[in-house]
Amino acid sequence: MKSFGLLRVAAEAELIRIRALLKRQARRGAYGGIAGLFAIAVLALIEVLAWQALRLVLESIATTAVLLGINVVITAIFVLLASRSVPGQAESEARRVRDDALSGARNSLMITGAVLAGRGYLARRRRRRVR
Repeated sequence: MKSFGLLRVAAEAELIRIRALLKRQARRGAYGGIAGLFAIAVLALIEVLAWQALRLVLESIATTAVLLGINVVITAIFVLLASRSVPGQAESEARRVRDDALSGARNSLMITGAVLAGRGYLARRRRRRVR
């Protein structure tokens, strides 16, 4: 009976862990989407403004190269933000509880199996003595 309780605890802990994981992945997706929208809308307007301003000082090719470098830096920043994925406290704790419960259930099932095997052995032995 104890092993079934431990399995239930493990299942509940796994459910909590999966919910926390889904929330974290949704946040990552939202950050990535926001980064994409920002990159498309804002950079398009900044590109035009920056190119016109730099064109007064530099040649066309140099102006384009400077803007390309700026775009690469901004893109790298948002890619790093979107790729950051650290499990939260709830997810880590739920994983630990699940692992502990599964370990306890395994141990309980092993003991139960050993007791049943020993009981069967003793019953066979008694039957042999009776004969």
